[in-house]
Amino acid sequence: MGLNFKGWKKNWSLMSAFFNAEEIRTITDRLKHLTAEHIVFCSFENRFARSGGLATVITNILPYLKELNTVQSVILLTPFYPHIMDGKKLRPTGIKFNVQFSGKPVRAELYEYTWSYTSPLKGSIKEYYIGARGFFEASNSLKDPYIYIEKSKEQNNKALCRNALFYCKAVPSALGALGIRKNIIFHLHEWQTAFVSLTSKEAMLNRVLISGATVQTMHNSYDSQISWKELKSILTRPRRPSLARISEQSLSAYQIGLQLVDAPLTTVSENFAKELTTDIIQTKHYAPHLQNILKANKTFGINNGMFVDFSPEFPKKDKHTLSEIKNVKLKNRKALLEILDCYHPKERFGELTYREKSIIKLPDNVPIVVMTGRLDPIQKGYFVLLRSIEKFARDKIKFILAPLPVNPAHLDYFYEIACKCRGNVTVFPLRMIKGYRELQTGSTFGVMPSIYEPFGAAVEYMASGTVVIGRATGGLVDQIDNTCGFLFKEDAVFYKPENIRDFIDSGTIMQANKINTWAQSMADNLSLTLKKASEIYQNHPSQYYRLIQESFKKASRFDWRKAAKKYFQVYNMVNNK
Repeated sequence: MGLNFKGWKKNWSLMSAFFNAEEIRTITDRLKHLTAEHIVFCSFENRFARSGGLATVITNILPYLKELNTVQSVILLTPFYPHIMDGKKLRPTGIKFNVQFSGKPVRAELYEYTWSYTSPLKGSIKEYYIGARGFFEASNSLKDPYIYIEKSKEQNNKALCRNALFYCKAVPSALGALGIRKNIIFHLHEWQTAFVSLTSKEAMLNRVLISGATVQTMHNSYDSQISWKELKSILTRPRRPSLARISEQSLSAYQIGLQLVDAPLTTVSENFAKELTTDIIQTKHYAPHLQNILKANKTFGINNGMFVDFSPEFPKKDKHTLSEIKNVKLKNRKALLEILDCYHPKERFGELTYREKSIIKLPDNVPIVVMTGRLDPIQKGYFVLLRSIEKFARDKIKFILAPLPVNPAHLDYFYEIACKCRGNVTVFPLRMIKGYRELQTGSTFGVMPSIYEPFGAAVEYMASGTVVIGRATGGLVDQIDNTCGFLFKEDAVFYKPENIRDFIDSGTIMQANKINTWAQSMADNLSLTLKKASEIYQNHPSQYYRLIQESFKKASRFDWRKAAKKYFQVYNMVNNK
């Protein structure tokens, strides 16, 4: 089913702050005659520098955008991070160009990676990486492209803003250097790329480009304030005085970018699109400054496709009998227990035993619960599960946690629970060399207690034959229902602005949330849901395996082909007023 753009109007509220009437007429005329021939994905994440799910989205959807539509090219334009990427995997193109930044020319160059794919058809896509001395020098053990200075959040954000502005200034020049100057759709991802909606228009006026339109996708509501002094670094000198007409206060990247973008705003799930203007954690805390902009024009949710293929152990997907599903799950469970018994990297802590002996002897009716992914103390809800673990007696249920921490101090609560619940929980705070696949396929339940979740990776568990338990938020609501998994949420009486504010103010100290009634209610209701799910697994096995069968059906509905078609609907709106 397609998107309904009825009532949508282009939000160019800030155009007159940056451009005069004649310039706006020129830009309007250029866009009026634009056709989508070149799709340019702009992202700070790529296959060699990942943080959340954005890199996975890009590497999945680009082939569908290219093969399912009559376009000349689909490319990725992303930074080259010299300290966290292996430059040997890229090919120097020999293409160099100047970027006017802060009134000075900065020499930039392009590196190339050719990605060959086999689905939906055989083909290849060019990925171009922008390199420049003094820029994109993120450096951290996780190879996270957003982390420049680990010890100071304020200094890190300042560095990230500077690099984001340089990237946005460099993008049009990079396209011009590649010889791509006309009929371009810049598909912008996250706030770091939002200023391309400004720099691409200036590039059309400066004849670096002939025609290029911008489309913005918000994968979450993270944003950053940009001072006028910083913003001046990407503008030509005659345009700078006009900034004074906007506001005496600085605006955020999205407050500026979303009022210059050329098409309807999108995000990565249908439910999260609604929550941006209805859920108090967004309206009162993460995105209060965007509410007028978001409410003026509807945000369109386009669900992501599947992040992984169906597990090869289930070649028939939802056509397997319950008996077949049971046999495969027990086989995968055995493989997982063997990994847990023998894989002991130095970072692992917390004993996992059965009756104080080897976990290998764990009976089939004892549930195994897994939670994996980036350790974001505020978003991902690890503390919710940690508090719930305390409520289970030894050997009633087993927990495996695989968080990826940026700061080792974030693991303090994990150590506390591993000590209190000895035998019931083990923690792998690393990128697992082996065993990750077994975690996904052999566990009984995967848990996602997210505080908010634009899309999430529930379908990754589902495609692996593992039933998901998730907090009823964002894209998890789109992925999970009572036919294929379990949703929980705190009691509504505790979901209050003051509780959310206290939770956010606690920052990264997860133990501080022990006295937060909102957090307590989340943990209590997750515990009840875990007990309910465990009872079904132990006493109603057919019902449990039917949940897996339905999970396969539900997961298959998340299709990159459908997403690509909807994005092209958005691209075709850039000509509209």
